[in-house]
Amino acid sequence: MSFKRQTLIFGPIAALCVAASWSFAIHFKPIILRARSTTLAFIRDNDALVQSHVREYGDTPQSLNELRLYALKNGLHYNAFDAWGERLEYLRLGKVNYTIRSFGADGVQNRPGEAADPGVFRWGPMVEHGLQYNERDGAMFARPSVVLFAGADDSHGKWHAKLFVDPVSGIRRLLVRSRERANFYMLAPHDGVEEFLWLPGQQKIIFTASQSERYSDGVYVWDLLKDESFNLFALDPDDSDIDPGTKQRRLYLALSSVRVSNPPSLAVFAEPVDQLMLDPKKFFHPKNLHVFTLGEQIVHLRPAANADKEKTLHDMSFLGMTTIAAGGEGSPLQKAWLRLPLGGDWEKGVIAWQDFASLYGKTQLAPYAVWGLTMFYQEAAKHAGYDSRNGQIFMGYSGELCRALSNMVVAPGYLRAIGAWMGGQP
Repeated sequence: MSFKRQTLIFGPIAALCVAASWSFAIHFKPIILRARSTTLAFIRDNDALVQSHVREYGDTPQSLNELRLYALKNGLHYNAFDAWGERLEYLRLGKVNYTIRSFGADGVQNRPGEAADPGVFRWGPMVEHGLQYNERDGAMFARPSVVLFAGADDSHGKWHAKLFVDPVSGIRRLLVRSRERANFYMLAPHDGVEEFLWLPGQQKIIFTASQSERYSDGVYVWDLLKDESFNLFALDPDDSDIDPGTKQRRLYLALSSVRVSNPPSLAVFAEPVDQLMLDPKKFFHPKNLHVFTLGEQIVHLRPAANADKEKTLHDMSFLGMTTIAAGGEGSPLQKAWLRLPLGGDWEKGVIAWQDFASLYGKTQLAPYAVWGLTMFYQEAAKHAGYDSRNGQIFMGYSGELCRALSNMVVAPGYLRAIGAWMGGQP
């Protein structure tokens, strides 16, 4: 009897729930579509504002707040929020490059397999075939070819990652764009990315990052499928000399290489920031090399010092194509880099490197070009004789370049410190 009474009571409730869910399903999708179209209209208004700002000042606004002030000054329409009530993301990528997007109804960045976040994307063309890291022999190189840091494809050529550097603020943002889906991109969760490499065969990126006011220094593994990242050094509290601890703890960091293995592994040079100058021969030393094996359990190793290995850690191979796979064309910036001579006529070589550093002085590769030039001049001084007139002139040029490197906003922290050390040498 009680069962029948419960059935009679439950029946109308169930019918109401079914009707409500049916009505919700019918009306929810149009609501979402309207919110998306409204958001896109807001974003286009802001895009028109940024374009107007670029035409008037030759530069993009630094932030949404600056864009708001520009709109008020000119009596133009401005939107800070999307149709879901969340603040829009404006990302300045340079003088003419930027993105404006909403994170949609769920309020989080899209991931592979999901609909792209609504937005406008003015980041320049994507190269048809990007450069790739050489993964064939699984070797652990001393340093990767730095030209890769300006843009690189993953192992399967489905994603292109590029580091954008703001020459005004020094903020360095890493963007990953899909080659299969138009306007689909993901932003790495750190505003101080310095160097990066794809993890072989996976949709994961390893990047070093430092000098942020918001995030800790460290070596991060970024999983695109989950859009999750973690700091490898934060996983090993027993490593007493590398303590990411708080955001105030600073590290000098430089990528070494990634290895095709099962599981894959990576190597990175790291040293606490105890002083503002960094001796490159001491920094690129086995005692500062950290190797992480990225299996189900992450293993952190410190290789033993090897006298033969020490000799190869600080050379100029990083300027060339040692760790670049064949078949990639790269961007115009990268093509110009790869045309630079590493041998032959010394004077013509130095002029070529100087021209590159001058022409591309605000790009991702400028600091490495200046660093290479300092070593060219020091090598020339060594051959000419340090006490000779030419030797002293060459060392004078090297010192000027080092001081310039130490003050370059677009340079990674360890390079600025190396510049300061080299510039302070007699």
